[in-house]
Amino acid sequence: MFRDRQAGAEEAQVETPRFFMWDHQTHFRIAAQTAGEGVFSLLDPNLQPNVLMIGILVDDRTGPRPLCFEPDDCVYDRGLLSDVKAQAQAMEGLDDAGEPMGPLDETANDHGPRLRLGVLRKVLQEALQGQDKDRGAVTFCSWPVIVRDYVVFCALQLKKRVFESCYALAEDQLNGRYKSLLDATIHEYLDMCSEALRHPNPGSEETVFGRDPEETIRASGRRFMYTPALAGGEIEGLHGLFDACNTISSLRYEGAEGLGSMLITRRGHPNIREGLRLSRPIRIKDYRAVRKLLEISSGENALSLLCDSAFIYGLGECVGSYDPGREDLFMINFTKHCTWSLQHDRHVMMRVMYGQPRLSQMQIEKERFKRHLRRIFRHVHLSEVETLWALVLEAIKQKHGTMVVVSEEAAREAVRLENQSIRIEPLELTPAVMRMITAIDGAVMIDPRATCYAIGVILDGLASHKGNAARGARYNSAIRYVEGKAKCLAIVVSEDGSIDLTPDLVPQIPRSAVSRAVSKLRTIRDTGIVNFEEFRKVMDWLADHRFYLTGTVCDEVNGLRREIEERFEQDTAVRITYDDFAPNDGVNESYFLDE
Repeated sequence: MFRDRQAGAEEAQVETPRFFMWDHQTHFRIAAQTAGEGVFSLLDPNLQPNVLMIGILVDDRTGPRPLCFEPDDCVYDRGLLSDVKAQAQAMEGLDDAGEPMGPLDETANDHGPRLRLGVLRKVLQEALQGQDKDRGAVTFCSWPVIVRDYVVFCALQLKKRVFESCYALAEDQLNGRYKSLLDATIHEYLDMCSEALRHPNPGSEETVFGRDPEETIRASGRRFMYTPALAGGEIEGLHGLFDACNTISSLRYEGAEGLGSMLITRRGHPNIREGLRLSRPIRIKDYRAVRKLLEISSGENALSLLCDSAFIYGLGECVGSYDPGREDLFMINFTKHCTWSLQHDRHVMMRVMYGQPRLSQMQIEKERFKRHLRRIFRHVHLSEVETLWALVLEAIKQKHGTMVVVSEEAAREAVRLENQSIRIEPLELTPAVMRMITAIDGAVMIDPRATCYAIGVILDGLASHKGNAARGARYNSAIRYVEGKAKCLAIVVSEDGSIDLTPDLVPQIPRSAVSRAVSKLRTIRDTGIVNFEEFRKVMDWLADHRFYLTGTVCDEVNGLRREIEERFEQDTAVRITYDDFAPNDGVNESYFLDE
């Protein structure tokens, strides 16, 4: 505990001692949180994972608390969770001998205890999700592990809006099926948490979550590919489809990179018409033979390879109206060297580049696009926003990527960049025209009224610290060009399907949100006993929103933080220290919402 050292401490109220299920539970949760942030930020930084732990007292054992949380000040209503065990017991039924199931024992050989743990997990997750409805979160629980006297769960919370925006299959996980790459990653991460909990005194070892986040995503992609493999119906193909696609995409045929498509489904599927059947099917792991056949499936109106996940048995095409509810027909597109994607019902579910899976970002949120336009071009009309949105939707259909630059100075810039562009007479664009002019390299230069002045523009600009060597030339060119220009927005569509807005404006927040955080710090300073978890939450929020802090706010926050930290006693619990905040000179009124 962290107690007040000031004189007159005899008047301070007595705080209930913190209860620990085991010695290093706080260390473990922080390690799990750090690992979760590393993994899910690779899929979508907006998922904002939060990890907590819940312990339920094991049957027939005694302990001071039947229900424990880490951190202890968890937002969930303990009263609503107190009967989770009773609900699970009511659902369990009897074992195979008709006798009531015995005490929980994770190491038992019979199915009874594992069934009880599974039911307990299901009931707890449903109870947590029931409380999540008003918090904008969705929660998933790991397989429970018995640690000391408690059945311990890791609970992963993600932003519900972001989670639900990811295209996913409808059918629940069954026999290795996963709804999406995100779903597979959640299971991979939670399995990693359960495995870490099985270590002696979990949290005492620094390397418990030592696996690289990129490797966790690769394992998730490999796991997700069980879903299309199962759709193929060939048991030999249940393992290895992910690695097979990686290898095939890496091979060249007579110097050319692999382009083409492959349909994964069972033989005789009603929506598949065979154009060519092999008398002797080729194993998917005969990579060079498959790569040679893939050459036939490239080009306009070409047939796709037909695969049951273990064998290539012919070439064919999709016909009729496929019912997406069947979820038994998938397409793999090989788009360039070491690059492929998995699709279902024309939705790209996963993109893989050089063996590294990513979520598809083919679409861009209309509201986000509108917010960017209105903040950059203050006087743009609603009808102009709708027109620009229609043009952007057309531009992002280009498979090779493209770029659209919206600028108040479009007419003047077309003249300045005349020697490195194709100038045209001012033309009010339509989606049909946009489709044609984005087919060539270079940017399309338009103004906020959708009037085009140049196409195929090679942009210039100074080197910027905002560039990213891991991204392509198109993205970095947009960064350099937009830097320092106040009334300019670039929409970048990369070949891998990702879409970027430059500048990518920081979201607006209420100004009162910063004031409330500073007020909480004052309250923490003025209380008799410092609540470290409350202090940590406020400081973490301020750290996440440091962009919005002005010089005056930074001075007050830094002073309050030092006053509070001076009152902390040395304790065996984990200590987190914070550096001084520095003001952001770039913040202005446009980053705050009107209240």
